[in-house]
Amino acid sequence: MNHTLIKEITHDNRKIYPQVYMIKPGPVTIQQIPNLQYVSQEMNTAFHMDWTGHPEPLGEQSMLAKVVNQLKRISKESLGYKFKLMPHEIIWHNSNVNDTYSVTQLMQVPDCITVEMFEEARTCVQRNLRNNMLPETKLIGVKSVLCAQKLHIGHYRDTQITLQEIYDFVEEQGYKVKGNHREIYLTPAMADCHPPETWKTIVRVEIGR
Repeated sequence: MNHTLIKEITHDNRKIYPQVYMIKPGPVTIQQIPNLQYVSQEMNTAFHMDWTGHPEPLGEQSMLAKVVNQLKRISKESLGYKFKLMPHEIIWHNSNVNDTYSVTQLMQVPDCITVEMFEEARTCVQRNLRNNMLPETKLIGVKSVLCAQKLHIGHYRDTQITLQEIYDFVEEQGYKVKGNHREIYLTPAMADCHPPETWKTIVRVEIGR
């Protein structure tokens, strides 16, 4: 492997997987999502969607970005591989009786990230947290799945409108929804720079016959 060449490139998986992360405004589409690797964190959390920024788990409460930032450093030092942070993703599971939600947070990471690199990253984050415990995070691989998806433009609290469009489309096309829906938050958490009417969120559901 020519590490000299690799060091000159910062890999961006948005561009490597445009059908996953760079979809354009328009109707619902069906897309085969390739095999992808993620760092994941299970959470039970409250979402304050009236706040003008990202939902709470996408802010300081999330440890995902800290772990992935360490992976960026480790992959650069050990492999000469530089990559950009990917957007936060949330799989929405159940709403609970105490106004919290069970969710899975994810950030996609390159295939070159190994379990050993992930454990090293977790150790570094834990060391920086001192007496606070790092929540459980995992390195997971997800196999290719068929999905229906649409780009939602506007406030996050209105994504249910887009989700219903997807559900209607899936039924019309003779498919069935498999599992919980996913939202991918493309807009950075800087509400003053990005007014809510411009926020971009990919809404996606896995489907099958």
